[in-house]
Amino acid sequence: MKERKFPLLLFSLFFAFLVWTSVNLGNLFITTIEVQVRIENLRPDQAVAVPLPRTVRFTIQGSGWQLLNTLLTPNLYYTIDFLTLSQNNTLFTSRDLTERVNMTSSIKILSTSPDTVIVRLEERTSKKVPITPSINITFRDGFGIVGHIEAKPDSITITGARSLLSKVHSWNTTSVALFDLNAPVKMQFALSDTLLFEIARPNTTIVVTFDVQPIAERTIEDIPIEIMQVPENRNVVLIPPKISIIVRSGVNNVAHLSKKDFQAYIDYKAILLDTSGMIKATITGPEHVKIVQLQPEQIQYVVRK
Repeated sequence: MKERKFPLLLFSLFFAFLVWTSVNLGNLFITTIEVQVRIENLRPDQAVAVPLPRTVRFTIQGSGWQLLNTLLTPNLYYTIDFLTLSQNNTLFTSRDLTERVNMTSSIKILSTSPDTVIVRLEERTSKKVPITPSINITFRDGFGIVGHIEAKPDSITITGARSLLSKVHSWNTTSVALFDLNAPVKMQFALSDTLLFEIARPNTTIVVTFDVQPIAERTIEDIPIEIMQVPENRNVVLIPPKISIIVRSGVNNVAHLSKKDFQAYIDYKAILLDTSGMIKATITGPEHVKIVQLQPEQIQYVVRK
């Protein structure tokens, strides 16, 4: 007998809930909704010169049924139709809502944010900009990047209003965090969707690669120092005439280095400007090797006629 009463009890509770919901949804409520902005009928030779909001926030009032119907409305947009606009317009988002938002007129709009949208058009132009990978990296102890972070393709062509493009000097990928790295990386990145209303960019996948190795240091000794641009009637004696350096890079890189991979020089013009009798040598070497110390730091010199 108890088993028969249980379904009846559930039905009674469900029916009571429906009645309670139906009654309460007839009351007035206030809520806030985010409506996506959509643009239509922008000519191919025109571009938006002032960034548009991605959404418009509406604070609305209506019965529970009306609000529920609004929230469940598919494709609810705030539409900016450029066929109805001139070159420069200020749109007040609290006005003309029936034309721009497919929301029932029984809903009362209490406020909008932003309350105005500036629309300014310019002639569309194009520009090539480099890609900047957006990566937050941490390494395992003793490891680090060797060389540069490379992106392929390394640049893209974007189009938009000239005034906006003049402020864009690179284009980021989407942000990715990589932790405890101890090996080379090759990953695919999407491009950031910044300013997609205003600036068009290709839907290109970016391949980012960089080398990660154990970091090692090594001393390279007895690199001869050359004096640059010495006049024929002058002779410069260096003390000492050779220099040693400590370099840092990936363990695979430093293993094959020798003094032949580096050049040490002092410009004679720098000697003419010096008053101390000691000068620092300039060292050049392989691109992916960092010079962390010179031994000695300063070279003594004597100029003779």
